[in-house]
Order: sequence, then structure tokens, then C-alpha cells
Amino acid sequence: MSHAPAPADLRLAARLTAYAVLAHDPAVPDIAADYWAKSEDHYRTVDAALASLVAASPDSARAYRAVAAAPTETAPQHALRASLAGLLAAHPVQRAELAAAVAEGDRHIWIDYHLGADHAARRAPAAATPREPGPRPEPADVHVVIPFRDRSGGPRTRNLLACLEALADQEGGPGHRVTVVETDSEPRGRALLEGAVDRYVFARKDGLFNKAWAVNVGVVEATGDAPYVCVLDADILVDRHFLARNTARLREGAFGAHLPFRWSLSLDGPSTLHAIGVRNGQGAADVPEAELRGLLLREPPGGCVWLRTDVFHTVGGFDERFEGWGGEDDDVVARLSAAAPLTRYDDPLLHLDHPRPAMTREDGQPFNAHIEPVSWTREHGYGDREKFTAAATA
Repeated sequence: MSHAPAPADLRLAARLTAYAVLAHDPAVPDIAADYWAKSEDHYRTVDAALASLVAASPDSARAYRAVAAAPTETAPQHALRASLAGLLAAHPVQRAELAAAVAEGDRHIWIDYHLGADHAARRAPAAATPREPGPRPEPADVHVVIPFRDRSGGPRTRNLLACLEALADQEGGPGHRVTVVETDSEPRGRALLEGAVDRYVFARKDGLFNKAWAVNVGVVEATGDAPYVCVLDADILVDRHFLARNTARLREGAFGAHLPFRWSLSLDGPSTLHAIGVRNGQGAADVPEAELRGLLLREPPGGCVWLRTDVFHTVGGFDERFEGWGGEDDDVVARLSAAAPLTRYDDPLLHLDHPRPAMTREDGQPFNAHIEPVSWTREHGYGDREKFTAAATA
């Protein structure tokens, strides 16, 4: 007589399958090289123990090989999960060893894997164009600043439009203004964006993208005197109560800044289209994580930072010496923490898929390794829209 697998075995089977994906999917080291370096040994340890276990079962071994060969395909993952539950029950010694290895790994890994229980390959219809901002309550309590560049008019522009559409669909929140700061050699997005945001700013700069400077320009050139700032990446899809919830936290809390998430869910391509379609095309208040697939990053420093406007100016905004990929978010969070209490919440954070930028210089060195961390102050001057224009014509 067969018995249904124990819930503990089902949970462990799911975690073991996740580790198999993490060990074999090339997207994992590509998403954050530093996080991968902290996590790789744990992935390899669990994966090696799993390979030893499945050798005792032809069905499990076959499913494991399929996951290793095609880690983005979900059917082999479901097959491996199903076969492992019974195999674990039949091998209690190895089960205990694997459970201990997973528990140890879970304490230390910085990239995890998410496959929602209701994940499906079908795609919800996506909304292509953001609505124009409606009448705004006066005065505004929060100023949302979004730095942006897309020289191909591809997924990054799609993601920004989805982000703006979700920001236009807010309920119960305070007055807010949205500014997009495009930094490029020419204003490629102007025609598309000017009617979709409260303020579009073009800040001329060729060469490497400078997110830090773009954010500073957006805050410094803000109209009005909103007491709160939200620095939001152009690839974040927010829920309908995002502005109300986070503004209330700053208004009621005894801290100067917060990050509203502990894990960022970086969606794969199909889940990105599905999430945009559900949130914007279907008008849902949020996107159930059970329908999504992606990689989870533990406590990344950027993506969405909320802070009091006075604290932003106290620290001199972001360090504008950072260019290219990496470092500016860690730096500003460290300086914000030193200036005023900073906290985190446990909200979901949906990061939409796009091509990965270069993460090192041509010589393999990090872009900003030469910058002394936490050395930026307001005395450097910040937020000058003409900063790079003047340098280019000098």
C-alpha cells in the first residue's frame, strides 16, 4: 500500500530541486558575481549530495540529469521533485544529511530560486503604453525619481513603461510626483515619456551610464517641497498600495530611510511578460508570486530606496563618481545608515527581465574599485544637470 509523501519530504524535495537549478543555471553567476562567489560552495555541496542520492533510482537520476541539462525548463523540475519525495523517505540516513546541508546552505546563500506553485508558461496580455498622470492632490508628499537609459528602445523601455503604468494605478496614497531622468547623448525617450510622467528631465551624458548623478539631478531639480523621496529603478513593478504603504512608514517611523524588501525577485523573460500583463493589462492590484519564476537576491542595496528628503540632502545624495555597473547603491545605503536610522521591510520586489549590462571593465576589473567607499559628502556638490555637458565641451 503506497502512502502520500510526508510534507517534510515534499519541502525538502523542492529545496533540493532548487539547489540543482542554482548549481547548473548559467543565469545564476551572471546575475550578481559577488553574490555567486558567496554562495557557490553551498550550491555545489548540496548538488553533489543530491547526485549521490539519485544514483539509487533510475527515474530520479533521469529527472536530475534533465534539470542539470536544461535548468530553465520547469517540467523536469516538477518530475525531480515528485521522484525525490519517495526516494528521501526510503533513504533516511541520506535524507538527514541532505536536510542538514540544505539548512546550512539556506543560512548562507545570497541567490535563491523561486518557482511558484501556480507558475505556468502562458503569458497574460501586456499593456504597451502608460496612462497619462491624472490630477494630482496638492501638495505632493513623495517624489519618485527614476533614472533611465535605453539606447535600443527594447526591454528597458518596455519595463519603464510598465513601471510608470503601475505608479499611475495607486490607491489610497498621498500626493506624489514622478520624475524620469534620462541620461544619454540625445533625448531618445522624450516623445514617449513627456506625457507619461509629471516631469521628464534630459541630462546630457555620453559614455558609461551614471545612475548616481541621474538620481541627484532628479531630486535637486524637483519642484515643490515633498518631504519624502523614493528612488526607484526603471525595472521595478510595484503593487497598487506601494506609495501609500511606504509613505506611511516614513511618516510614522523613527527612521530616515528604508528599503521595503529583503529579497528581490528577478523574473525570467516569460514571467516578466506575465507579471506586466497581470498588473497592467488585467488591472490587478498585485501579481501573485505563486505564478512567477525567477532568482531571489538576498538584501540587495538598490532597486527601491525610500528616504526623507532632508536626509538625502544631508548626505549629498548618491556618489556621482560611480559610473557603469555596481557600487553606488551599497555606498548610499551605508551613508544613509550613518546619517539616520535605516530599516528594511519584507514586501515583495519584482524586478523585470532585461539584458544584463557589462559588470566589469574590459580588463576584468570592477568599474568603481578605485573609489574610496563612503567618502562622498554634500561638499562635493551634486545634482548639476550640466556637469557632464560642460566637461564634454571644455
